[in-house]
Amino acid sequence: MLLFATALLFSGCFEEVSGPYDQADRIAFSQTGTNGTFGTTVPDAAGTIQVPTQLIGPQRSESFSVDVSVQPDTVFRTRQVPTGDGGFEEEQDTRALPTTAEESNYSVPDSYTFPADSSNVPFEVEIQDAFGPSAPADTSARLTLRLEPNTEANVEVAENWRYFEVTIVNQ
Repeated sequence: MLLFATALLFSGCFEEVSGPYDQADRIAFSQTGTNGTFGTTVPDAAGTIQVPTQLIGPQRSESFSVDVSVQPDTVFRTRQVPTGDGGFEEEQDTRALPTTAEESNYSVPDSYTFPADSSNVPFEVEIQDAFGPSAPADTSARLTLRLEPNTEANVEVAENWRYFEVTIVNQ
């Protein structure tokens, strides 16, 4: 009887998922590390690093390109937050911080290709010498990357995973 009750309890707690993914295909940065962040820290003059991206949706039989840009300014998001009395109030928070690294300190491709039959693709970013020899240790600069939609390929961007921050640290 206890086994039956346990099975009934667990089977009733989860919504049944059926059928294929039927939302719009989206591209997103992948989380890094075990703490689930959308960024990484690299040493100055790290050379080529790989930034992870993923396709949210079924794999495609044809390749498509994804545009990437460098975020020049702070991006804010306004959202509705419950007040506890049944109402809502607007709250604004920071969605992405601006790039502080000099343009000569990195090289970011304008786009990269998502090959056919793939779901996870890293693209390469080159990190050059961002700090001179007289820069103090622990000096840092930020490179904030932004994914752009591809309307021709009918691929949107997952807004919550649109930005990726690379922190360059002088060690």
